[in-house]
Parts: sequence; structure tokens; C-alpha cells
Amino acid sequence: MRKIKINLNDSFFISFAIILISLICTFTLFIKPVIGVADNGDFYRIISQSGLYHLSKNDNDIFFGYFNRYYGIYKYYNENGMMLLSTQAILIRIALFLNKILKDGYIFDIKYLAILYVITMDFAAYFIIKSLIMDIKLKRYKLLAVLLFVLIFCDTGYIAYFNSFYGEAVNLSFFLLSIGLLLYIYTFDKLTPKYLMLFSIISLIFIGSKQQLAPVGILYCLVLLRLLIITNNKHIKKTIKILTGTFLVVSAIFYFSIVGPFDYINRYHSMTRGVLLNEVNPEEVLSEFGINSQYSILAGNIFYKSMPVIDPNDNKLMNEFYSKYSFGSILKYYAKNPRAFGKVMSIASENAYSIKPDVMGNYEKSAGKSFGERSSFFSLYSYFKSKYLPHNIGFTIFLIIIYFIFAINDYMLHRNKKDTKAQLVEEVFLFVFIVGASQVLVSVLGAGDADISKHLFMFNVSFDLMVYFSAIRLLKHQKQ
Repeated sequence: MRKIKINLNDSFFISFAIILISLICTFTLFIKPVIGVADNGDFYRIISQSGLYHLSKNDNDIFFGYFNRYYGIYKYYNENGMMLLSTQAILIRIALFLNKILKDGYIFDIKYLAILYVITMDFAAYFIIKSLIMDIKLKRYKLLAVLLFVLIFCDTGYIAYFNSFYGEAVNLSFFLLSIGLLLYIYTFDKLTPKYLMLFSIISLIFIGSKQQLAPVGILYCLVLLRLLIITNNKHIKKTIKILTGTFLVVSAIFYFSIVGPFDYINRYHSMTRGVLLNEVNPEEVLSEFGINSQYSILAGNIFYKSMPVIDPNDNKLMNEFYSKYSFGSILKYYAKNPRAFGKVMSIASENAYSIKPDVMGNYEKSAGKSFGERSSFFSLYSYFKSKYLPHNIGFTIFLIIIYFIFAINDYMLHRNKKDTKAQLVEEVFLFVFIVGASQVLVSVLGAGDADISKHLFMFNVSFDLMVYFSAIRLLKHQKQ
């Protein structure tokens, strides 16, 4: 019998990765029992302006316990104005268009939104894996690189968000694609206006998906300025300058769009669940902000408390509490009080390795699962992170130091060899680290420990990308 010979080149491994990702996503997101993430009350801000609404009138069917796959589409006029400026609305509009073509009636199936995220993930895998396995010599190590990518980034803790209206779905898929494109540009000398435009569009969709990501736009400007240094092409330099200006403007627009009730919710928590949390003398802390000590009774409170001590929307609070502090003054307070800053960073570290939200269920009610039950399907990686990694700031700092010892060593070797491409790849993962670290700071300074596991989602993505690149580094050095 004639043997079938398989050509195990890089294209084979990349195709295998895409097929594997698509299969796992299909089994997770589209085949019953379908897995998603239940609404914690955040959906309304984005679905109302997109012409969608919850079909059920029962809060127990809508919030926290069960994931809902179907939503109503307003048949006539949608009186809801824009409540949230987010690029996610663009993706929802595209999904609605697909729904209209492929499904009759005024019912929206969220799978059409999930399909967009899965396609984005496939492209992200293509660019990342193609760029990183190029210098891996042994085929079994190339296979290992593929399997590790799938194990980490197709974990249900991540992709369950695809069947939801949370911005985390955009964060994951478009950030990975953005990083993949940057690696591809560096590795294969694709510094052209076409790829620069594509990279910028994908990156702008990412930073525009959630308002807490607005400061990340400044980091993307630094990436573009780095590209400006390495090229002598006048046309490309002009393109980069225009794109850098665009990032600055768009980042400012998204940042200053945080107004009204959402601004007050975050500011309330930044003080009550951050600065004042677990303080022995909250009155003294308030005095540093020029706030009446009577408001110390708010320490530890949440904005949504059913029977609040003081209504968070009370005009008295507007004048005597919210107006007395800002993101800048809180940052200044933490700079002057390292102990207080250490407190909030410890809280962040305790929650930094959990991908799955603790209080939101993953199943439809029709699946017959209990209220709030979470899926364990294909979640080995998230389970390991949550259960076995030490959740303290010391361990986090230790991992960061170990990573950068090896990263700096390799960077200097590449520099001595004048290997610019390899240096730039190392810089990509420095950028990834800074994005994750910035989100920790923005989260704890901007909202304390309120809903912190979701706020630290991008830290998890950045951490896992660095874990993945560390594994790639080991595989590349195996021969040595």
C-alpha cells in the first residue's frame, strides 16, 4: 500500500491551529449545551442603543444565573439614545445584519456576534503562530507551540465571553489580532501603508471597546513612533504620523466620553471600595481630600446597594463628595501613601489570575443546569491559574522579574548580533506587559475592588501572552 506523506511545513501547523480553534469554539459556543456568560446588568448600556432588548421580563431569567442566547429586535422606533461610546456597537450592527440575512423575524441570535469573534481569533492565531514558530527548528516543538496557544486562549474562561455583550470579547480577540499583526509586520518586513492601516483599525477597535482602555491609546502611539524610527521611507513616515495623531484624538474622545452616571459609579467605588476600604481611620483619609469626615460611613459600600446609607445619586454627595476628588488626586494620594497603594495592589493580585467571573452562570435556562452554574468544559488552563498559582503580589513581582531577566538577556544578545527583527519582537512583549500593568493601575485607581476580576481581564490576557512567549523562547533555545 502506498504511504501518504504529509508535508509538515509551517502552513500545516498554522492550518491545524485554525481548524482546532474553530472546532473548540464551535463545540463551546454553538452546540448544545451552548456556553456563554450571563448578564450582570451591564448589557443594557450597549444593547439598548443597538435596538435590542431582553425577551424575558423575569429578572431571575435575565441577570447573573442564566446566559441568554436570544434577544428581541425593536420592530419600530428605538427611543433609547447612545448610553455608551464603544466600538463594540459596530460589531453588533454587523451581527444584526447577518442575523437579518440568515434568520427571519425580530429575534436576534447572539451566535452571529460570536461568529465574528471566532473569525477574529482565527486571524489572530494565524499571525501570531506564523510569526513565532518560524525560528523553531523541530516540528514537534512547532506542534507544541500550536497546542499551547489553543490550550491558553481557547479556554472556556475566555471564549465564553464571545456569547455575551461584554466588551471582554472584543478585548481578547482584537488585542490578540493587533499583537499578531505587529509581530507579522516585524517578522516578515511588512511595514507598508496597507498593513499599518490594518493594524491601526484593529487596534482602534480594541481600545474603543471599553472606556478604561482609552489610556492604552497612548501606548499604541509609542509603538507607532518606534516604527517611525526604523523606517526611512517618507511615505510610510507620513502615514505613521497621521495614524499617531488619530490614536491621540480617538483616545481623548473615548476618555472624555466617561461622563454622567457611569463616571459617578466608578468614582464612588474608587473612594469607597479603594481609598477607604479596610482603613482604620477613614476620617483622617477623607480629611486629606478635604471631604467631611461624616462620609466615612460610606467606606466599603457599593453603588448598587439596595438600601444605601446615603443615596449615591443624592445632590449633597455631588457637591460635598464627588467634587472633592478625581483620578489625579487619588493617584497623588497613593503616591504619598505607599502602604495604601500596597493595599489596593494586594487586592488586585488576589483577583488577578481568575478569568471566569464568580457570579455569572454559563448555561441557558433550557439546559436544565442550576442557577449560576459555570462550565468546566475545556478550562484546564483557567482552572490551574485560579487554583494553583499563588494569589499574592509577591508571586506576581517574582514572575515579572524572572520574565525580564530572560527577556533583557535575549534582547542584548539580539542587539550584539544587530538582529533588529528579534529586538522588535521582544519589544512587542514589553508593550504587552505595559498594557496589562496599566489596566491594573487604571482598575484599582478608577474603581477600587468593585467588579475587579472583570476589570483585570486585560491583565490576564497580557499575562497569558507573556507566558506563551516564554514557552516559545524555551522552544527556540532547546537546541542550545
